[in-house]
Amino acid sequence: MTTLKKTSGIFLLLYLFVENVFGQIGNPGLMYQGAFNNAMFLTTKSAIESSVKNAPDKDINGKLSKSAVAELTFVASSKVHEKVLDLIANIAAKGDHDRARSAVKTIGKANFMLQFDNLLLPYELNRFNVPDVFTAFIILSWQAISGKDARVYRAGVQRFRKEIHNAMRNNHLVVRFTNDQKQEIAEILSYMAIFFTVASREQSKNGDSAALNLTRQHIRQAVISVSGIDLTKCRFDDNGLTEK
Repeated sequence: MTTLKKTSGIFLLLYLFVENVFGQIGNPGLMYQGAFNNAMFLTTKSAIESSVKNAPDKDINGKLSKSAVAELTFVASSKVHEKVLDLIANIAAKGDHDRARSAVKTIGKANFMLQFDNLLLPYELNRFNVPDVFTAFIILSWQAISGKDARVYRAGVQRFRKEIHNAMRNNHLVVRFTNDQKQEIAEILSYMAIFFTVASREQSKNGDSAALNLTRQHIRQAVISVSGIDLTKCRFDDNGLTEK
């Protein structure tokens, strides 16, 4: 397994993906266009808006039941994974087929899904569950944009997680997603989240503030495309995601 080591090929792909991805969200050619842009956009936007606008004292405590979590969990297949990997590589390569083939090999060797799985451990989230992955996508994107660490707000993470789960479970279109649709959506968001995380961390370490600010703008636009929410106008703490 190739880890997230400092190779110019990997990081070039990360930056290219981050730069190109927000312009690709919503293109009719994307495999998840129908499900993602309609049901997912509406339900996730509603869930986040509810989260950031509700009073902090709203009672949303307590753990989710196993049956509730299981409703939007999926069993991963290599066929769907390869389909998602092709999409991610094509976004990074801007549709250049030769570059995309090379990108598939590079990204595949890095095993980013395992890296994403490890990244979720402190948050107690499951990469095989759609609401958990969306929760992680928003939190990790907020961290990449703000430069702050949400792991210190365990209560906030669980609060936000429960709000996303409740919103998705109450959306009749989302609960009818097939196993393959769940995996497609979850893995697309997983790749986006880990690429955003790694790209912003690397530029922060290098002290390249201009490049970091540009990357954060690309991430901001991508999250707006997915959720309708501008994370630069939000804070994250033990109350979850709230408006500044």
